[in-house]
Amino acid sequence: MSTQGNLHDRLSYCYSWSVLAEDPEAFRSRVREFIDNGARRFVIPDGLLLKMVRDPEKKKFLHQVCDEMDVEFSSVHGMDGNDFDLNIPTPERRNDMFAEHIKGMEIAAEFGCKTYTVHVGAAFYCYKHIPLTTLRPLALETLEKLLPAAEKLGIIVAVENSFEMPNSAKEVMGLVNHFQGNPAIGVCYDTGHANCMASAPGKDKSKYEPYFNTCWWEDGVIWEDNALELMQPQVVTCHIHDNNGYGDLHSMPFDGTIDWLKLMPKLAACPRMIDYQTEVCMKDGTNWAGKLLAPPGGYSIRRLTDTFRYLGF
Repeated sequence: MSTQGNLHDRLSYCYSWSVLAEDPEAFRSRVREFIDNGARRFVIPDGLLLKMVRDPEKKKFLHQVCDEMDVEFSSVHGMDGNDFDLNIPTPERRNDMFAEHIKGMEIAAEFGCKTYTVHVGAAFYCYKHIPLTTLRPLALETLEKLLPAAEKLGIIVAVENSFEMPNSAKEVMGLVNHFQGNPAIGVCYDTGHANCMASAPGKDKSKYEPYFNTCWWEDGVIWEDNALELMQPQVVTCHIHDNNGYGDLHSMPFDGTIDWLKLMPKLAACPRMIDYQTEVCMKDGTNWAGKLLAPPGGYSIRRLTDTFRYLGF
């Protein structure tokens, strides 16, 4: 399988580094396994970034790993969740959230990251039924606070699409286009999230995982069939994983329903694309494909690297 250009040096592997950061030898051992399978670029996940924001020793450790093992942690997922999403409506938290995101971007830039993925946020819409007319201005305010710092650091804030109304491709592009012409903002295209939101022959909305009813409590799931086409001009990074179209399973490419032969050339053609990130959940966790798609015992690092090599990386 081929794509446009050599993508190997632009792919970063995501792994549960946040947990392993508490066990330095286990961390190094897992890095070594990746190296032995041809991978030297990794993603700083949101949990590990938060540890480094709040504990300088964790940042020192990661620098040591990079120097000792000749690897790079040169892609990053910014902190997310109810304390960090762009649209959180809790006044007592927002100023600290701004400051910690800026600190996170500073650390990311220190490691050579060029993009900084953020979530718009869905929890307060889905569970508290706070309307988009309230949440959308909060997301814009957060971006207004972050973009000047991003410009100074030479990093691009990448807003990620997901599978809830506030994170739809349409909403993401509304936020990004608000800052039209600002080079410090772009899109993180998530392949699995887009697959959940796309229609398909025979696809039945009644088969969605139960949480989709919560995510789309107003009018039910609204399909988005051209998410990539809508966002393509602004895509600067992407999260690559698969699913069955009905749940956020984060499975290995080719284990789900995405047509990778069609998708990969489209990703490679994104004019602003800087880097690519794996986001396969290897074993367990809330997004693991489990018995539906993943093999017993979970995915191996060997299979992960082999699969992405086949994709053209």
